[in-house]
Amino acid sequence: MAEKKPAWKGTTGGGNFGQKALFFLFRCVNIRVGYAILAFIIPFYLLFSRKAYLAIKDYLKHNGFTRHLVYHVYKNHFLFGQMMMDRFYIFARKKNIFKSRITDWDEFTRLLNGSGGFIISGAHVGNFEICGYFMQQDLKKLNAVVFGGESAFIQANRARALSGNMADLIPVSADMSHLFVIKSALENGDIVSMPCDRLFGSTKSFTVPFLGSPAQFPMGAFMMAAQLGVPMVSLYVMKEPGLMYHTICKTVEVDRSQYKTSRDIARALCQNYVRQLEEVVKAYPHQWFNFYKFWDN
Repeated sequence: MAEKKPAWKGTTGGGNFGQKALFFLFRCVNIRVGYAILAFIIPFYLLFSRKAYLAIKDYLKHNGFTRHLVYHVYKNHFLFGQMMMDRFYIFARKKNIFKSRITDWDEFTRLLNGSGGFIISGAHVGNFEICGYFMQQDLKKLNAVVFGGESAFIQANRARALSGNMADLIPVSADMSHLFVIKSALENGDIVSMPCDRLFGSTKSFTVPFLGSPAQFPMGAFMMAAQLGVPMVSLYVMKEPGLMYHTICKTVEVDRSQYKTSRDIARALCQNYVRQLEEVVKAYPHQWFNFYKFWDN
């Protein structure tokens, strides 16, 4: 039986030409001009992107929305477009004009000042990537696991934007060799950030209830944390009005002594992570950006 391919592509839309055009646009115009243009583009995008429309509609129903779904799908896509523009604005202007208020940062600070490595578990909600541009620190190297299929233009600009923040990129590879790079980074006492809501290459997953229905979440980060005995936190960078973001840090931890195997620990960590993810998407319901049938994947 052939291996089932993921329902998502994992690349930034717009194509190479569109991405470069956006980059050069923001060298000349204010970000708010981009937002205004975006408001008129989204309806046309929805007309020609039925799969994404239906996927977000399905998600909204899982999250308790029953009325005015077209409006809520529009708002979801508009916020997603804004966050993509925010990234490209940083690429184009080579500076960060955005501000962030932070919730529950004490544990992150403690881990940052400690000697060991730790994992940041992310998700495709809010603007997780922009967190790397906010994080001004010189204590630990940040290794961000990213999808390896992005265009050379996106990868080059990501690397440049992160270069001043002691950060590096670990592209996901088909042969899974990125796992050795991740393990080495953690053993060296560095930080590794990994998205934990999509299956990358490996089909190994935990099935956990999410918004009322079973969903698959990749084992990778949780097994790594369990086997290496490293701490894990989750970070969510959520868009707020204007040029403001809300950075939320949550400790992903369980009493590991209560479990017999590393797999059991990993499953418990995953369940903790999923509960926290539910809390975030309940608070920011329009900032879920998995544009495929998540519960069917």
